[in-house]
Amino acid sequence: MNAFLAMRSYGLVIGDKEYALTALGEDLLKTQGEQAFHERLGQHILLNLHGLQVVEAVHSLQSRGVKVKVETVAQELSTLGIGSGGDSGEDINPLRLLLERAGVFIAGKGQWMIDSAVVKKLTGASTVEISEIADLSKQQQAFLRALATYTDEESPMASKVRSLAEGQTPDVRFDTKTFAERVVRSLADAGWIELEKATGGRGAKSGRVTPTEKFREIISEPLMNTVLEQTHLLDPASLRRPLRDLLTVVNDVKNATNHTRGLALEGVCVQVIRMIGARFLGWRLRGDQTAGAEVDLVAETSNNPYLLIQLQSKASAINGREIIDREVGVAQSLKSNVILFVSAKNVGEAARRAAAVYMQETSLAVLFLNGTDLSGGAAGVAAGIEREWDHVRLIKAERGQERTRAMTE
Repeated sequence: MNAFLAMRSYGLVIGDKEYALTALGEDLLKTQGEQAFHERLGQHILLNLHGLQVVEAVHSLQSRGVKVKVETVAQELSTLGIGSGGDSGEDINPLRLLLERAGVFIAGKGQWMIDSAVVKKLTGASTVEISEIADLSKQQQAFLRALATYTDEESPMASKVRSLAEGQTPDVRFDTKTFAERVVRSLADAGWIELEKATGGRGAKSGRVTPTEKFREIISEPLMNTVLEQTHLLDPASLRRPLRDLLTVVNDVKNATNHTRGLALEGVCVQVIRMIGARFLGWRLRGDQTAGAEVDLVAETSNNPYLLIQLQSKASAINGREIIDREVGVAQSLKSNVILFVSAKNVGEAARRAAAVYMQETSLAVLFLNGTDLSGGAAGVAAGIEREWDHVRLIKAERGQERTRAMTE
């Protein structure tokens, strides 16, 4: 069980009583050669499990002349809000050993000597570039992360990216009075974006932003490659296409093949997951298994609170309660906190009523996105998710009041 819990913590398996390999687990199983295996796992740790923050913490300590020990690394991480097993940092040594096997830390040289070439190879960024990212404020980092997932247009208004960033990173909020200067202008001055001011004069808007080559090389492409390696998308271009364009393909029953529609639906699902700030864990069902009509996946949010999200998508409308019953049953096995239903068409009242009953009787949250939400791109998805969470809170509050009355009568 300890081995299984460790594998689940590292994103290699999902489930509780019934286990299944994630896409990463399947990928590692097929990897030929011990070093290639360790490098692939090391890349996953660096990009998805705070491994880069550990490298940055070590680099920062060394730059300041502070002796690098597990305890000092743990203290450095805690200032970033990253737990590492208390003051003793009991989770750090196992992670360091895995990174050492990947070549990130050079074995036998004080245990903490960083091989910058390996870090660059696995992440696309050197330790100097990583330090530059780490020196950015949380708001600036959240803005760049959102820009890397924004697909509606090449040069969006900065305010649109800001809205997406707030949805992806709930613990980050932007001061609209200082946003243009402290976030947008600062990132432009640092070479991450190009800025085209929307209007002149006092109180001008923050304007449109365009990613620079520096942004693409250090942030966008490494993130994109990581998602592709996790998801094994058969159509990598779907990560860059506007959501409304993918939705058009999904709905094109007359001209598009079922295979093409299935690929587009996969792209919709992964884009939605990225837009809400979650991390892909594995596929349950893919379009090629359902003639392009259905795609299921499992994802998680690493921010507070932790949520295991079960996404069920359909090219058709979601009308009856049967699909709700089925997914709630799956959630009991996976221990999901959230079920997110995505329809390229619409959602019927019977499905919503069934979801409301389950939310009253269990701790599950059930959310719905429809074709109108998706056609609105990032803003539409964000508004749809906010609407659904408001509905969840309303149902949970009503149920709480009922329990209170029952206890006091």
